[in-house]
Amino acid sequence: MSKITLKVNGATHSLDIDPATPLLYALSDDLALRGPKFGCGLGQCGACTVIVRGQAIRSCITWVSQVEGAEITTLEGLGTIENPHPLQ
Repeated sequence: MSKITLKVNGATHSLDIDPATPLLYALSDDLALRGPKFGCGLGQCGACTVIVRGQAIRSCITWVSQVEGAEITTLEGLGTIENPHPLQ
């Protein structure tokens, strides 16, 4: 286990986690975010897509260590109930 810092939807989180953990699992299991979903587990279906460094990535095939310190945006971080993002 290692201390990994993730910046998700504008908040910083410090997790004690295996660096090879898929980002999807950290988002769903450790941070209780439900926007990214498990689909195929192969990075093909897009259900787990998040935005990192302005690029859409598949969180099921991305290790948490690969995105440490980068700004990560999930579906929950795109807009608000009052002002939803077009994707929402």
